[in-house]
Amino acid sequence: MLPQTERYLDLGRQERNHWWRYLAGVAIIAAFWIGLGVLPYAWLAAVLEFGPLADYLAVNLTIVMMLTGLALAMRVLHRRPLMSLVAPGNSIAWHRIFQGAALWALLAVISVAVEHSLYPDRYQFTFNAGRFFVFAAVALVLTPIQTTTEELVFRGYIMQGLATMVRAPLAVAIVSAAIFTVPHLMNPEMRYGGMLLAASYFTIGLLLAVVTLRDGRLELAIGVHAANNLTLVLVANYEGSVLATESVLTARELDAAYALVSLVIGAAVFYWWFFGRNRTVANATRG
Repeated sequence: MLPQTERYLDLGRQERNHWWRYLAGVAIIAAFWIGLGVLPYAWLAAVLEFGPLADYLAVNLTIVMMLTGLALAMRVLHRRPLMSLVAPGNSIAWHRIFQGAALWALLAVISVAVEHSLYPDRYQFTFNAGRFFVFAAVALVLTPIQTTTEELVFRGYIMQGLATMVRAPLAVAIVSAAIFTVPHLMNPEMRYGGMLLAASYFTIGLLLAVVTLRDGRLELAIGVHAANNLTLVLVANYEGSVLATESVLTARELDAAYALVSLVIGAAVFYWWFFGRNRTVANATRG
């Protein structure tokens, strides 16, 4: 096990790390997210006419409830600061977030460009300036909150909790990716290809878990997740998405096979860039 990986997982093995505390913590998080999360829907339904913006607000406000549940679990059950889910020392390496976000956004845009060149009739230009900029302002605020919260829960809390019961980092990564996949199976886009889309959710979950453990910090995963969702909601979305948005491009349908293949390639490039590139250069130099 790499030293940075062990230091990160050891954060979950501090005092008050009993298995039942993590189980209770997951129950609290789920109760706030799924149970109390209906309150924003009810409130917005009473004051706004539902459309892409109102729906996006409602979905993301449920994530605020998830964050509230996580903060409560960390405070009451574990007596640990929330930032201990990010890295040892309770600090944030902001440059690492931006590095991860920049590379993943570039890979996502390249994927969309390649898809459009292969299937030129798939995307429609749906940009509407009057609606786009209002939606973008909301998305740029709420999406990072949503994705960071999910990273704190799935790659932070759950992986550190699993590490109290499972020593092998790869097993921790695989189980956390499987757990991350489960709630996404309820998304409406599953009708485009259940097994392929499940594999896509598992792949992105595994990538985020592996880079977190390899880096010994959560920031790269935070950056990737934010860039992934912002690209989806602002640049290129598809009809029938779980999130109806005001994107620049909209595909007539989701190609589950293309999505999985491009995701696997993107994940490999991303991992190589951050963790394999220097080794490749060093080997070439020695040769």
